[in-house]
Amino acid sequence: MNVQIEALDAVQKKLTFEIPPDRVKEEVEKHYRAVQRTAQVKGFRAGKVPRPLLERHYGEQVASEVSAHLIEESYLKALQEHSLQVVADPHIVPEKLVTGQPFRYSATVELRPEIVVKDYEGVEAEKKVRTVTEEEIDRSLAQIAESLAQLHPITDREHVESGDVVTIDYAASSDGRPLSDLQGKGRSIEIGKEAIFPGFQEKLLGARKGETVQFSLPFPKEATEEQEPAPVEKLAAFRVTVQDLARKELPTLDDEFAKDHGECDTLAELREKARASLQQHADRQANDQLQEAVMTRLLELNPFDVPPTLVREQMRRMLIDARMVSPEVDAATLEARLPDALRDAFMGSAKKQVQIGFMLDALTTQLALSVPEEDVQQQVNAIAERMGPTQQPQVTAYYAQEENRRMLRNRLLHEKALQFVVEKAQVQVVEPEVAGAGEKA
Repeated sequence: MNVQIEALDAVQKKLTFEIPPDRVKEEVEKHYRAVQRTAQVKGFRAGKVPRPLLERHYGEQVASEVSAHLIEESYLKALQEHSLQVVADPHIVPEKLVTGQPFRYSATVELRPEIVVKDYEGVEAEKKVRTVTEEEIDRSLAQIAESLAQLHPITDREHVESGDVVTIDYAASSDGRPLSDLQGKGRSIEIGKEAIFPGFQEKLLGARKGETVQFSLPFPKEATEEQEPAPVEKLAAFRVTVQDLARKELPTLDDEFAKDHGECDTLAELREKARASLQQHADRQANDQLQEAVMTRLLELNPFDVPPTLVREQMRRMLIDARMVSPEVDAATLEARLPDALRDAFMGSAKKQVQIGFMLDALTTQLALSVPEEDVQQQVNAIAERMGPTQQPQVTAYYAQEENRRMLRNRLLHEKALQFVVEKAQVQVVEPEVAGAGEKA
């Protein structure tokens, strides 16, 4: 077997194979002997079919099977002999198999990048910390009060006013076709806060309980911009029945509220409890942003390419996690369907995540990091505890599988490597202005 290897770029190579005629003939004869034992040709008993007839009836099948066998055999052997760490299925282009001639084919492969991370100590990065504001605490307590609000029927009037909680049945159509995402029965909305559709609530002001109102509203420009220039404005036609009116009553934020709903003796104590929780969240966010900044800088110091297939697959997982696509959609189809701007945005983020994964892999090797088995088991126990008693057997069974346990161990190794780099970084702590913190909250 002769193998020529051509580097296409840093992570892709083209392998050109040539299988000697003798090896081709050996495998062809082997397959015809197997076929002859079971071949069914009219007028001949099994095992007695002449070779010319076998070739006429089974020639294409034998050629296909021999090609597949020789490709698999030689490809795997080449990977081992040349220490090629392939990360995706190869792209195979075979020539026609002819007995008595060499069999040639090419395999384009994507390889794991070879990385030696440099300058991983003393990485310069900013840590943006902030102190929780009184306004954030006010909003947090207001959200708690909002969740405990009580509704009281409005009996002194029958028409809709701003601030009312209105129970409605509604349906919308466009060009005579129902809009499935704009249908509902018994839905309650607060006039002035919730928006089913731009301009929808304003059309309900003044409507009476029990009344059915009909109106049309234009679709947002974003929904029709692909049709520009649009000769006719696209409209959604609504039919809405006002079923009931109610007034929202919020609990008073006082010491009694703190005792009943905050497990605190006073409102001041509840505010401090809210402050601590919000500050803890802000601190976690600052640490996450610091880690992101350190790894971004480390990538700038150590640029490298990654296999395109892994980037596309990572983008697919990101879109699935964001519930933007179905898990059944494959990466190639997804990439073809996405608008250019959206694809480019997700592709850039996906590439960065794949790069970070390879970089952390390299660091765990360079730093000779390890994770003891007891640490892995401790993590499994923690996951099982978070999932609750009913899910613990499933969690235990899942991480009893070798591949799942290996992935968990690898995640813990990555966390160790990341922690090392962050601890060795030159971090400048900066705190935004109070006004800026309030806007970001």
